[in-house]
Order: sequence, then structure tokens, then C-alpha cells
Amino acid sequence: MNAMERNLAVARGEALAAHLMASAALQAVLMVLPNPLDALGRISAYLDDTLNMSGPGKGDAHDELNTQVREVARFQVMQALQHIEHTLRNPPARG
Repeated sequence: MNAMERNLAVARGEALAAHLMASAALQAVLMVLPNPLDALGRISAYLDDTLNMSGPGKGDAHDELNTQVREVARFQVMQALQHIEHTLRNPPARG
């Protein structure tokens, strides 16, 4: 593993850790709300709107790097929200 690969692995590991912590915190908050699925729907709409409004920083509609970043973020957000929704609808059995 060269230095660039090591730095990329560190950055990806940090991003994954942040994602897991945020997901756990969001699930914990939603579990105490009276209507967690409604709150999750509002959060999902907010995040989708935010990603739709964000655009290239330089006004270049064909800014491939920023477009890729946004679409990766959108994919990760939607996967996380779908997992949280599944968990809310089908809570794990306590044992």
C-alpha cells in the first residue's frame, strides 16, 4: 500500500465512522418520537432538496467531480434512510 492509498483508506474509514455515528444518533432520536416515520420522511425530503439545490461551485453545469460527490452522497443518504426506515418498521428482537 502506497502513501496515497493509505491516505484514501484513512479518509474513507473516517467517513464511514462518521456515517455510522450519525445513523445511530438519528435512529436513537427517532425511536423516542411519537411518529418516527413522519419525522424520517421530513428528514429525507430535506436532504433530497438540499442535494437537488446544491450545484457546482463555479457555475459549471458539467463539473464532473462535484456531480460525482453529490450523487455518491445521495446514494449513501438514501441507503441509510432506507435502512433506518426498515429498522423502525421491523425492530430487532430484544434478547
